[in-house]
Amino acid sequence: MEPKISYTVGDDLITGVIATAVWSEARRPGLWQDMLRAVDRGAAGTKEGTVNAFFFRAMVDRLLEEFHTLEKET
Repeated sequence: MEPKISYTVGDDLITGVIATAVWSEARRPGLWQDMLRAVDRGAAGTKEGTVNAFFFRAMVDRLLEEFHTLEKET
């Protein structure tokens, strides 16, 4: 039996990720707008064309990266 999967990433998480990314960069005029453009570009690159799909895929990719690192260590 396949588990029910929700591909919806909450608005609070999306806002937190974007804000943390902005705070991780050197402050400059237009940084927020540039970061939001990067999110839009990432979203457009997904099959679904959504911000949710972009962040969901990023989380899956990061989890798989950790998983494969563990496999290499054993």
